[in-house]
Amino acid sequence: MGLTKWHSILSGLPITSNRGFVGWSSVSLIKFDNHLGLFDTGTEGSREIIIKSLQTMNISTMDIEFVILSHLHFDHFINVELFPRAKIYTTEQELNYALSKEPEEHNDFNYVKSSINFFKNSFIIVDYETQIYGGKIIHLPGHTKGSLGFETEDCIFAGDALKYFIEAKTGQTTYAYYNKELADNSIKKILLKNKIIVPGHDPAFKFENDSIISLYDASVEIYKRRDSFVNITIKDI
Repeated sequence: MGLTKWHSILSGLPITSNRGFVGWSSVSLIKFDNHLGLFDTGTEGSREIIIKSLQTMNISTMDIEFVILSHLHFDHFINVELFPRAKIYTTEQELNYALSKEPEEHNDFNYVKSSINFFKNSFIIVDYETQIYGGKIIHLPGHTKGSLGFETEDCIFAGDALKYFIEAKTGQTTYAYYNKELADNSIKKILLKNKIIVPGHDPAFKFENDSIISLYDASVEIYKRRDSFVNITIKDI
């Protein structure tokens, strides 16, 4: 069996605003033998930079053979249409939950159900503990009902089961739409693996001497028109 390699296409960014969640999530390229895939596909505003980042590695969107989705929130799922040849992996639990009325009961309005319905017949349903592309699907519920991760030899792609550095430091979720207790248990499960972690909305990191070491630099520039009356305020939260 070959070795699963990976590369960060986009580091997640922990940014929100008084206009709502920005949704800049991690997008990771996975290489297994001669197969190329992605873990999550990012939000719609990231489309151009995802395509250009792949092009710098001489990879086209048509070269992507598989996409593993941590969950079906818009900021992790919506760009799946960029990869028409890809097999799209999710779980039955997440798909059924996303298309039900249950998310709204948890004040979760992050599913674009029209897009999910459009692609639902293209999804390949995987069970937890399923071995694919040199890694394993792991069950990480709490953020949503069917959130999953992908575990390789040295790395765990966590999606929003572990969103930020701070959740690794505290061992607790900053918030969970579906169930906080399950989300906290999923974070503990991830940390027990003692591997590199790719969170949903922070750069990939590892623990070293009880300190978090970021493996990728991540930055963002914000622009506004000079003649605009918009004010931009930066606050730590």
